[in-house]
This record gives sequence, structure tokens and C-alpha cells, in this order.
Amino acid sequence: MRSVLIIGSGPAAAGAALALLKDPEISITIVDLGLRLEKGNEEARDRLASGDESSWSADDLETVQHQPVSVNEGRLPQKRTFGSDYPFRDLGQQVGLRTPGGTTPPVVSAAFGGFSNVWGAQTMPFSRATFDTWPISLQELEPHYAVALAEMNVSGEDDALGTLFPHIIPPEPLPPVSERTRVTLDAFEKDRDRVESLGITVGHARLALRSSGCTRCGLCMTGCPHQLIYSSSQTFDRLIASGRVTYRSGLLVTSVAEDDLGPLVRAKNLHDGTVETIRADRVFLGCGGLGTTRLVLGSLGTPAPPLDLLESVQFLLPAASVRPVTDLRGARDFTLNQFNMVYDDTGTGLDLVQVHFYPNNPAMEREFPQIVQHSAFRTLRTAVLGRLSVGLGYLPSWASPKITVRARSVGADALPEIDLERRDSTLWPPMLRRFVSAMAKAAPALDLWPVAPMISVSKATKSYHFGGTFPLSDAPRGLETDRLGRLERWNRIHLIDASTFPSVPATTFTLTIMANAHRIATESMHLERSER
Repeated sequence: MRSVLIIGSGPAAAGAALALLKDPEISITIVDLGLRLEKGNEEARDRLASGDESSWSADDLETVQHQPVSVNEGRLPQKRTFGSDYPFRDLGQQVGLRTPGGTTPPVVSAAFGGFSNVWGAQTMPFSRATFDTWPISLQELEPHYAVALAEMNVSGEDDALGTLFPHIIPPEPLPPVSERTRVTLDAFEKDRDRVESLGITVGHARLALRSSGCTRCGLCMTGCPHQLIYSSSQTFDRLIASGRVTYRSGLLVTSVAEDDLGPLVRAKNLHDGTVETIRADRVFLGCGGLGTTRLVLGSLGTPAPPLDLLESVQFLLPAASVRPVTDLRGARDFTLNQFNMVYDDTGTGLDLVQVHFYPNNPAMEREFPQIVQHSAFRTLRTAVLGRLSVGLGYLPSWASPKITVRARSVGADALPEIDLERRDSTLWPPMLRRFVSAMAKAAPALDLWPVAPMISVSKATKSYHFGGTFPLSDAPRGLETDRLGRLERWNRIHLIDASTFPSVPATTFTLTIMANAHRIATESMHLERSER
């Protein structure tokens, strides 16, 4: 029996675990910080899930239904899940992470399942052109995409986005969409040639959602009580319960190394402060783009040069329509992203901007100025909400502001201190300007007008779509990794998350993390067999 350690429990770790399970001769142990939802919140969620909606307790709803909370570091509020901030809480993984120059903590999650507990659930592959600069092809990754999509229970529709992003496996149909979504999609199809001539394509969202169980209770953005939205914690709950995976929580990994006996991991026990050494035949690092970067930099033993952190920067884009739709407050709806807009800046399928548009939900109304919250302005709020769409958009890393990672050494059995610095303070990157101009030209056809004065670009790392510090390469040099996510000094330690991405496109992020981790773990097993 060969032993494998996976560090972390996010989507990368889940992808690797699913691959390794195929070999019954592999013993899998997960080492994780493992913070979970508070017991009271969990019990309130479970009562809602097991009861009829007509009998849902107001107290339980109040517990789980907290809206996003404004924080000082970023322009967008921070999400809550089932009323809790536990995915963002610090158990030591944030200590020593300095974020001057407008960058935004927290950037490493201590939660069981990581940030997949609060993600937007969008699941599209990267475009074929993206892989032109990667050492792997879309064709090589497709079977691994298929495994990840099946695990996530993807929902979507056949539409115009299929040209750039073909369905790899058949999706479940989405739940019925809102009136605004339907009006926009119909308008696009009616004038598709004109809109696409501007580089813009509009289509349904593709979501990691078990849509067949959706009751459209409207709680998607604060936590689905039926847990229909995928989190990697669901994968690990199942694998742990099966006995196939051993799970160890409360451990902060501070360094990894490899000697003549193989890989070893040093980890601090958060319960008693002791430090232990754990050995395995192979180790997979899936701590997230910055979590893995920090761990590796602290393990190298020599000062590392400053690294580039690639981010697909996020922006908030309100859009207005001339023709209003029905007041959705109180209506049954699912409140995840419902339709996507993709802008192809150069017509090559590479330089893409993507915006995820959301239907009306309580968080939107809460953002009105305080005076407009008064009951006297209800008619005004209704008129605005009937014309308002809100999109979260992303630019590719090569069109986004640049970020530098600098590591400083600290004592033994501690992670290094890290400084993140944003090098470019441009208010609106040029690609965003071109996209907004194209969207404005398409607006008469779509009746979706960008409200330019209210568009805002988030501070660095707020998108959580970052990585690329140790990029995959066919001929790795320095701190590049080979196609198995290995630095030159290591043979059996693999980086499996976005820290290995050669680029970070604007299109959805988590699916590719999970699929690429599955690929690396699968290929490592093939390598293992050839070495016997």
C-alpha cells in the first residue's frame, strides 16, 4: 500500500482525491485546517432542509439568511454562508500576510471545502485558445473536465455560448429563469448577428447546481438549505464516510521537503501547539493559489526572488433597461448568476471578458442610499429594481493590474511573511474600456445599458481568481513546474491548484482547477506504475 498526502480540502484537493481513488493500492490522507460551520447555524440549515417551506421558522431563516457584509478592504461586500463568515476566518494561515497598496485579505481559507463554500458556482471550461500557451491541450484536459463536471452536477442550456465553450457532458436544465433574463436572452437571439459583430455573445449561466432539486426559495446567495450548490466539502464528506479517505483537521502545514526516503511534511497542531513530521510516498499541495505559494516559498530553504501573481481582476457592472420587468421582490426565483455575457476582444477566442449577471435579490435593494430605504421611496425603488441588472465581470490576467509577491523568512515551523503589492493603479484597464464601449453599442438591441459611472474595479485579490506563481512549462526553469506540477528540486511533491496556471483567463476558474488537479494526480499514478 502506497501512502499519499493531500494538503487542503478545496476543489483542487477534491480533484486529486477523485483520481487517486481509482487505485485501491493507494492510502489517501487529507491534512487540513478544517474549520466548519458553527453547530447552531448547521442545525438551523438542516431544520429548513427537512421541513416544508410553509413551516419554516422565522428564527431559522434569520440565522441563515445574512446578506453580504461590507468590509474595509474591498468595494464588494463579503459573502456569508448560512449566516457565518467561517470560510474567511483566520486560524493562522493569514498571519504574516501583508497586503499594502490596496490588496485585499483574506486570501487563504481555513474552511473545510475552502472558498467553494461561498463561490458563485459558475462552471465553464477555459476556451480552446487559452491552452495555446499552456503545456497541455484542451483535448488532454477534456476527460478530466468531464469527471469534475459530473461530480459538480452541472446545470445549463444549449445556446450561443456553446461555440466558444462546448458542453463536455450533457448538463441538467437550469431552473426557470427570471423575466429579465428571458427578455435579454430573447433580445440577443432576435438580433444575434448584430450583437455578435460587436464581439459580444450572451447565453445562460452554467452552474454547479443540482437543479432538479431546486425549489426556487431564493436563498442561493446566502446558502442553499438543501445544499444543491456544489462545495468540495460534499465530495470529502462522502469519501470520509466511505472509509476510503482519512481526514486530519486542525493541522497547519508549515513546510514540505523531500529527502532520500521521500516527501515529508511539517505541520503544527492548532489544538496543542505541537509540531509533527508526516511522511508519505507522494504529496499533493492544494492550499489555493496563495496558500500553496506561501508554503512553497517557505520550504525552498533559500531566499526566493519576487514572483508575479496572476489575477483575473473583478469588476462590478450595473446595467439599466428602458423597459421594466415585474417586481421580483417576494417572487420565487433562484438567485445565482442566470445569464453570461462574453466579449471577444480580438476575435480569437483568447482575449475574453466575461460578466455574470444576477437577478434581483435582497442584497441589491440594501445597496440603495439610506434615504431611499425609507418606505416613502418604495415606488422609486420598485421602478429602479425593475430596470436594474447587476453583473460581476472579469478580465484575463494579462489585461489586469499586476501583483508582486515578496517573501521574507521567519523562524522554523512557521510560514514565511508575505507582502503583496499591486503594481498598476489604473482605474479602468484598457480592455475594460473596450468592452464597455462594445456593450454600449449592443445596448439598443439588448436593452441592457452599462451604467458607466457606477462601474468599479475591485482591489487586488478580491476576485479570488489568482495563481500562476509556479507556472506549468514544457521545459521548466527556475520556479516553473513540469506538467505534473513539480519544481525541479522535487520528484514526489506536486502543486495541484491555480499556483501552476500559466495564465488566468476571465472565464470561470474553479472547474479548471479541479480538472487540472485530477489530471496531475492521474498522470502521477501512471508514472508510479512505470517506475515499478
